Amino acid sequence: MSNTTEKVTKTNRHYGEGSIYQHKDGRWVAKYRDEAMAKPQYLYGSTEAEVRRKLRDWKKQTARGLTACKKVFFRDYADNWFYTFKQHSVENSSFDRYESIYLHHIKPVLGDIQIASIRSEEIQNLLVAKSKTLSYSVVKKINFLLSELFQYAHSEGDIAKNPMRNVKMPKKTLFKPEREIIALESEEVRALEQVAVMKRKNGLPLITHANLIVFIVHTGLRCGELQALKWSDIDFCSKTVTVNKNLSMVCDRDRNGERKNHKKAKIKGTKTTSGNRIVPLNTKAIAALKNLHTIYRKKGICSPNVVASLNGNMLSNDQLQRVLHRVLKYAEISKPFTLHQLRHTFATQTLNAGVPITVVSKWLGHANVSVTYNTYIHVLESVETTAVTLLEAI
Repeated sequence: MSNTTEKVTKTNRHYGEGSIYQHKDGRWVAKYRDEAMAKPQYLYGSTEAEVRRKLRDWKKQTARGLTACKKVFFRDYADNWFYTFKQHSVENSSFDRYESIYLHHIKPVLGDIQIASIRSEEIQNLLVAKSKTLSYSVVKKINFLLSELFQYAHSEGDIAKNPMRNVKMPKKTLFKPEREIIALESEEVRALEQVAVMKRKNGLPLITHANLIVFIVHTGLRCGELQALKWSDIDFCSKTVTVNKNLSMVCDRDRNGERKNHKKAKIKGTKTTSGNRIVPLNTKAIAALKNLHTIYRKKGICSPNVVASLNGNMLSNDQLQRVLHRVLKYAEISKPFTLHQLRHTFATQTLNAGVPITVVSKWLGHANVSVTYNTYIHVLESVETTAVTLLEAI
């Protein structure tokens, strides 16, 4: 009899199909090697059926390129996807927001985990944890970014399963309530208008750009839309302003996409087609523009832009906010107010005046009327209460 061999071949296959055999210690082995592999792969199990299954699964994974990705950390894979694909598919301002969310809320949590081992439960726990400290819109963006990333990884064959398939957005009741919308009362709007026409002893205006604040209150333009506005966009005859541009501050980057320490202004088209619109100008908005034009002429400001500094440059968001703070101070209004809340004031005033919500939505440049309704539902409820009172008088 021949000596006991080290192995007993159980199944013979053609080259590249793999072979299954049993060691003399009883263990079953599946051996696999194709032309692209420098060394064969050995898979072990206690039964022939077990190693046969392992061989079948391993071949599937090899065909999809999964074996190399199993040892890749999420941070390395996500960085490559983020700066190779995502950065060049969205506007610079949008990418800046996405990058901030990724660096502050996603990468610190998932970065040190191998991407192929991330489970749905880990991502679900991430979203729930963030819902306790962040707004619904920010968590929704986290969910959106992870969905895109893992969909890409799955479609490329870098992960066997997409963990986002079973992940659900946390319900809105888990989030802290949205900040209450603050709007100026009618008498407070009148106070702003009075400050805008106040003059110093030398006849110059008390606050050079105060009329810009009055203009926003009576048009509802976004701050970026105002900054991008040119005098040629104003039609004094038809009393309208054409809105078709927006200014945003984006991170300045080098050729490799790395952030620099400062931002730069960029004028582009409005975010949506509904943002392109013609807004009517009432008498007070027209007066504010004419007063501003007169002030510019007296101070020697020569610029095609409606928003211009003493040297003709564009005013930044911070500079406009300081103008607002000065106007509020002289108007003796102590509310913690921002430029965007002037837009809320315009919407509130027009709705209270009885302007149909569809018209207000168009003037604001909302994508659809539901955005306007959800944002100003408290105003509509107040109007409805008044309407019920009027009903009793019929």
